[in-house]
Amino acid sequence: MTHSDRMTRRAVVRAVGLATASAALAGCIDESSVNDPNESTDGDSQPSDEQGSEPNDTGDEDRSNGDDESADDAGEEQIPAPPELELRGERDGWRVLAPDGLEGDVNPDLLLEAGRTYRIGWTEGDGLGHNIEIRDTDGNVVDDLSTPVTQDPDGEQWLEFEATEEMAAYVCTPHESTMRGELSVETPVDRGSDSSDGEEPAQDREFRIEPETTIELYARTADWRGIAPAALEDVANPTLVLEAGERYELGWTDGDGAEHNIRILDTDGNVIDDLRTDLTSDPGDEQVLAFEASEEMAIYTCEPHRSHMQGDIRIDATE
Repeated sequence: MTHSDRMTRRAVVRAVGLATASAALAGCIDESSVNDPNESTDGDSQPSDEQGSEPNDTGDEDRSNGDDESADDAGEEQIPAPPELELRGERDGWRVLAPDGLEGDVNPDLLLEAGRTYRIGWTEGDGLGHNIEIRDTDGNVVDDLSTPVTQDPDGEQWLEFEATEEMAAYVCTPHESTMRGELSVETPVDRGSDSSDGEEPAQDREFRIEPETTIELYARTADWRGIAPAALEDVANPTLVLEAGERYELGWTDGDGAEHNIRILDTDGNVIDDLRTDLTSDPGDEQVLAFEASEEMAIYTCEPHRSHMQGDIRIDATE
């Protein structure tokens, strides 16, 4: 699927989403016309807010509205989970504080990689009682990954865990109808072997790049997608074979609207020769790195989405 095909698909999905939202809004208006006009949502919720542990005092209509808002904020596709996700606890949803690429999102649906270690927690709140726990599809806490309910996280409300397939949601117990994000876990593909899912083997994603070439990528939270040269078009996280001592340019010239940057790292994860760009949702002219290929170069990556937006660099030394 080409970049233009992806853009067309997103436009169609967005149009369908708007039509669905309009229908849902019409339904809410119809329902409100038969509700008790003296009923006060804010007044009903005050006792629950003070205790922080009685979310069921809020009416069904409030709960459904909160879920709809969370779903709208989270977007239609899962977001590859960053290694660390910092949240703010609010009765209406978990709001992302960090990393920058997800800041402001509410209850994002996260895609985890089985066997990878993650940290999820909240460091700020709205003064109500919250906790955070990881649950399976039956609503059971996974591996005791649960914190006590508190009005003040005090830096202690973090869960560190290795992703396993039974993980299905991160939830606040007192406000589980609104403070809930979905989790799904995928098994990583072995890049050194063929995949039954149609994933290309590693050797088929290696591309020898001619010196003085500008390598253009499309930045999305799921992966880097090749744009140019033509051989890279729509290839996910292509492996770049460069010639030592030769000049190249590498960067992203289009993106999915989230904040990204690009860095070139060595095998220890260190940035080489300050080859990095600032985080932005608009690549402009500043998201292209010009450099001379050197043997320590091993990886190009996006810092906030490095678990999925990462490609290999292989250097051919000159004789």
